[in-house]
Amino acid sequence: MTEVLTAAGMRAVEHAAMESGRVTGLELMERAGQGVVEAILEHWPDRRRALVLCGPGNNGGDGFVVARLLAGLGWQVEVLLLGDADRLPPDAKVNCDRWRRMGPVSGLTDAHMEGYAGDNPGVDVTVDAIFGIGLTRPFQSL
Repeated sequence: MTEVLTAAGMRAVEHAAMESGRVTGLELMERAGQGVVEAILEHWPDRRRALVLCGPGNNGGDGFVVARLLAGLGWQVEVLLLGDADRLPPDAKVNCDRWRRMGPVSGLTDAHMEGYAGDNPGVDVTVDAIFGIGLTRPFQSL
């Protein structure tokens, strides 16, 4: 049976894993990104163009890992960031910098969201890494 965790439960599991010294936040991001890439390849094995939307927190860091791993597999990847890269949490910033050695990061705006809301022939897969378990307010427009 698969256990479903609440946001608080997931935070507790992540915190305990890191506090134990068995894993770092960067390793957890890498594992999360790898899991997303595996799911993408399972569901869309013949696709090769991705848009990765990264948020201002650690979920955005997961998105940068996804972008890097897909690009490493020969995918054409575009990355858009909501917020300021200099204000990312430390682990997310490391992964942003890793991605930037491979490709650019553009700012995510309302105009982007409107442009990507419908069918986009330039993108096969869109990865939403904007908000993760830390979002505690209603979603609003950019």
